[in-house]
Amino acid sequence: MKVSVYSFYCDDPDVANRLEQSAKDCGDVSIISKGDKVVKVCSSGSFNFDEAKLVSTEAGTVHGVGISGMTCFRCVNAISDVVKDLPVLAFDIELHRKPEGRFVLGEGLDINVIVNVINSIGEKFSASVSEL
Repeated sequence: MKVSVYSFYCDDPDVANRLEQSAKDCGDVSIISKGDKVVKVCSSGSFNFDEAKLVSTEAGTVHGVGISGMTCFRCVNAISDVVKDLPVLAFDIELHRKPEGRFVLGEGLDINVIVNVINSIGEKFSASVSEL
């Protein structure tokens, strides 16, 4: 599925919270990451939020990665530390229901590269391509 990743700069935590709520209220928009000042959302359509400054928009494809084995916050941090150096537009790793990651890949990057990188981190967990 082709999507766009929108990065918004929010200089006020209340604005970031309103942006997050606005994204949740839209059916096809999901929060990819929420930092102190930058919120990234992913949408298969357009997404506008007038209270925050749109700093970038990039197009990519969403892929799912199932994660099995040890799934704790230390593992998520280990995966994040490695994946953030790859040309990934956005990613989200969730441990709640079933451990999985969603990765938005730009042109030329194959999801199997992400899976192989995660699998090479250590023996405590493994990754495989999953359906979203």
